[in-house]
Order: sequence, then structure tokens, then C-alpha cells
Amino acid sequence: MHYHIVVNPASSSGQGLENWKNIEPCFKESGHTWKVYYSSPDRSIRDIVSDITKTDKKVRLVVIGGDGSLNEAVNGIHDPEKVLFGFIPVGSGNDLALSLGLPRDRKKILSRILKGRTRRLMDVGELTYYNKSHILDPVTHLYDEEAWDQTECEDHVRFNISAGLGFDASCCQGANASSLKRILNVLGLGKLVYLGIAIREILTAPMEKVTLTLEDGQVIEKRRCLLAVAMNQPYQGGGFRFCPDADDRDGKLDLCLAADLNRLSFFYIFPTVYTGRHFAFKGIEGGRCSSLTIESAHPMWVHTDGEVICKSSKVSMRILDKKLRLMV
Repeated sequence: MHYHIVVNPASSSGQGLENWKNIEPCFKESGHTWKVYYSSPDRSIRDIVSDITKTDKKVRLVVIGGDGSLNEAVNGIHDPEKVLFGFIPVGSGNDLALSLGLPRDRKKILSRILKGRTRRLMDVGELTYYNKSHILDPVTHLYDEEAWDQTECEDHVRFNISAGLGFDASCCQGANASSLKRILNVLGLGKLVYLGIAIREILTAPMEKVTLTLEDGQVIEKRRCLLAVAMNQPYQGGGFRFCPDADDRDGKLDLCLAADLNRLSFFYIFPTVYTGRHFAFKGIEGGRCSSLTIESAHPMWVHTDGEVICKSSKVSMRILDKKLRLMV
């Protein structure tokens, strides 16, 4: 069997290359053949995966990186049904690995991959932007405050874990733009960045009027929405269970809305998200659907798998027909 291995050298706070060197002997001992590709600022994981999967043949693809790397990879795959996909989680959050119940021992994950067969068929989500504003610089994660006019579009982005707008996307944008994130990640304290930003966003994040339209025509209106997230997996944000019952094999997205609630009350609600008990509180609602559209009165930050590129006032989310064939 032949494997295409994509390594993000910047993952795990710059330890991505070292992680690959620790794993490479297992490939040598397996007797399989492989080719390694390294992402860079000039050639992203998405670009590499696009080139690899631009074929009619079956491809065994392995990504060594965090959830952001896996998001890039799924957006580069041409036809999920022709790809056997595996990954070694080496990021700071690793929510996909947590949601899938993968072992912590990377060699155990690798042993599954080296069997080279499908172990799980996983749903893939897609978010569509209908407009964009506050477009971020991909390096600094900041935007030009004098040039954030809203432009119409119809851009599609896939996701493995979740997509949402509001509070959680604001936290992701703030963390990515923080100069402290890399330093604290090296010290194993990266979650402190998110905690500090989460406290700030609870106090300052806009609570916009939003309208959700589900695929069955049901309309949900909220006057003051703090966040709206659609989950394909139970975990996001480094272990928070926004939708604890989300199942990546049921063809549905699980929803979590925080709206029309007292801002300060979210301080004692937010810690319960870690255990998935937040739905017991007033102002937190759930649901399940295969597709939905969200419109807000003003643009809000939007994320897919924790990756933020802009604000938008109209997006839709759905589950794609084709599933991802996982080797893990």
C-alpha cells in the first residue's frame, strides 16, 4: 500500500516536523511505501491535498497536524469517496480526535492507519457565505478597520467539527490574533489565552438579532443572540461539549443557541459547557437538522472548525451527501 503523508511543520507550536520524525520509523517498519509533503506559507495543506486527490485512483492520505490542518485537508479533497483519510492529532485542542474517541497513544492510531482500510464513514459539513466583511489577514489575523465593506458572494467551506457565528468565533479570532498564543502553547498553557478572551467576549461581544431558517421551513427568531453553532461532533474549542449528543454518522447537525439571556448569567453557564449540562439553563436552546440558514442584523464573526476568515450577516450550513472514509 502507498500513503501520501502531509505534515504541518508549524503544528504543535512548531514541533510538527519533530512529531513526524518520531512517527517515520513506524512507516519504515511497516513495509509500505509513502511520500511526504510539507506545508508552507507558499503552499498550504489545502493546495497539497488538492494536488494529491486530483485523480481517479484510490488515495490513502494521512495528515499530521491539529484541527486547523484537518480543516484545510478536508477542503482540499476533490472526491471524499476516493480517499481513505487518516490523521495523527498533534494540535493544541485535537477536538476531532476527542470526539472520535481516538486513543491518546499516537502509535495506536498509526497502527489503525497502517491497516489501510475504512473504519468509519464520517459526515462532512459545509458552510456557505453569502456575504463577507472584516476579511482577516491570513498571517496576522487582523483586518483593515478602514476597509471592511460588506461584499456579496457565495463561497463554500467544508468543516469536520462545527461551524458557528458569534461568541465562539469571536474567541477564535481573538486567540489567533493574540501574540501570547504561541508563547503559551509552547509552555502548554495555550488555553489561558482562550479563557482570557472568553471572559472579554462575554462582556463585550455584540448580541445581534438573528433569524434561523431550518430545512423544513421552521423559522426561529432571537432578538439578542450571543452565539449560534452547528455541530457535527460533540466537542469544539479544546474540549467544550456545545452539543454533547452530536453524531457524525446521522446526517444531521446539532444546534446550540445562546440568546435572549442576561450577559452576566453566561459567566456561570459557560463552565457547564465543558460537561454538556448548559442546556438546563434558560437562554440556551438546542435542535437538530440537516441544513439551516442564519441571518443576523449586523455582520458577526464566523468560524469553521475554529478557523476564522471574516464576518458575515448571512450563512448557511448543511451536511454533504458524500461521507469521509476514515482509517482511524
